[in-house]
Amino acid sequence: MDPREQSATPPGPLAGVRVLEVGSVIMAPYAGKILRDMGAEVVKAEPPGGDIGRRIGLLGPGGTSVLSLNLNAGKKSIVVDAATQQGAEEMRRLIGWADIVLTNVLPHRRRRFGLSWEQVEAVNPRAVLVTGQGFASDSAHADAPAYDDVVQAASGLADSYRLRDGVPRYSPYVVADKVCGMSMAQAALAGLHSRGATGTGCWADVPMVDTMAAFTLVEHMGGQTLTPPEGEVGWSRVLAPEHRPHRALDGWVCVMPYSDANWAQFCELLERPDLLTHTHLVDNRARSAAPATYEAVLADYAAGRTCAQIEAECGERGIPAHRVTRIDAVREDPYLSSRPLLEHAVHAEEGEYVHVGSPVVFSGMDRPGPADCGREDADRAEVLRMLDTGGEEAGRTVGSSSHEC
Repeated sequence: MDPREQSATPPGPLAGVRVLEVGSVIMAPYAGKILRDMGAEVVKAEPPGGDIGRRIGLLGPGGTSVLSLNLNAGKKSIVVDAATQQGAEEMRRLIGWADIVLTNVLPHRRRRFGLSWEQVEAVNPRAVLVTGQGFASDSAHADAPAYDDVVQAASGLADSYRLRDGVPRYSPYVVADKVCGMSMAQAALAGLHSRGATGTGCWADVPMVDTMAAFTLVEHMGGQTLTPPEGEVGWSRVLAPEHRPHRALDGWVCVMPYSDANWAQFCELLERPDLLTHTHLVDNRARSAAPATYEAVLADYAAGRTCAQIEAECGERGIPAHRVTRIDAVREDPYLSSRPLLEHAVHAEEGEYVHVGSPVVFSGMDRPGPADCGREDADRAEVLRMLDTGGEEAGRTVGSSSHEC
């Protein structure tokens, strides 16, 4: 049986929930992946030529990007040209079918796709519309282009590296797209809960800059949290240049005797009772305020031991510690390779690959297994048959009153 047929209605807590994804690259597709991995039925509506995320980065033997192999696994694809009368009608029918509509189309272009809240509400008043873009839809910057790096810069996240290194930096992964994708999925589920209480849909806007500013400022607002401000921004413990994995004899390791009980056990392990009364190490507050002194003790400890020795010694005493897992070795990592997160899969065109599944496990429910990421428009006939059942008219049975989430 075709792997995608096996996962057409994947089991899970969101089984029966219908999601229309009109998105590109990572943010909205990542939100769609999260919902699909929890059992939702996801239809990916793509423009002619397909989502550009299909062609970004490393490509497999058949021409599909490795990014797309995981982001679009198990989704049904249909190409919709919203600029044509036929495409506009297909989009309207898809909106009528959906419980959740996810999009990262910029606000000024949404109306062209039939994706403004007024248009979605008119077609399906029970739909939950979740929009995501760089800046808030009701702001003066709503239509400003904003990729991940721009969002890191605008939200203060890039500046958090200045607090540590003296210069701003970008994170070495697309943190804004993925965090905001998770926030879109979270907003979609909250919207479904609201619909269950009110009987009507709603619109949730997830501006990336706002989301990442909130993400960054939880700890780094620091003394600016208070009015009037008292103290500097930033959390000293995590901003210290010395706060990093330490070199062991055969690799790198994280050692973290964080609580006072952990520290007492660690000092016993080192046979250094004098550290218990050291001015800069006497308790958690002191150690957090003097990270250079604290980290120097950890670095000296790690330097004379193997990662296995450190894990064993700390493990016996309940002290958190773990070797640094290399990304190029995750497939052989004893823990990660034993989890259902990394699953062996075979793609119809790309051959064998590792499917990155959901990290969440629900009791008493099956996990949706690996499924093919088909080519754009691969499921057109199936999607149109699905719409022909009349499911797209479900939202019309409810009154048109609604509200923003």
